[in-house]
Amino acid sequence: MFAKILKTLRKENDTTQCELAERLGVKQSTVSSWEIGRSRPTFEQVIEISNIFNTSTDYLLGKADNDNNYVYTDNKTLQNFYVDFSKLSKAEQNFIVKAIHSYVDNKN
Repeated sequence: MFAKILKTLRKENDTTQCELAERLGVKQSTVSSWEIGRSRPTFEQVIEISNIFNTSTDYLLGKADNDNNYVYTDNKTLQNFYVDFSKLSKAEQNFIVKAIHSYVDNKN
């Protein structure tokens, strides 16, 4: 289960095996081995992978049916959002924050 989930997350985030390996400090062949189920990462590596892909370790390990509580986005997307958000006036920023809170509150 982990192998399939890792490969799916990596592809959804437009990340190559080489890029993921570099971020984790392992070889590309190690990531490949994980994705085909030949080997498994250490506990610490699972935590780091969950941080990289903004997901839970339970989801990565197949213990959660879905990952609806986590956002699939990369750090570059978030950085771009913060840059754009910082260009707005305080009033515009407050409006967006209130709109998000209202949306989340009404969704429940």
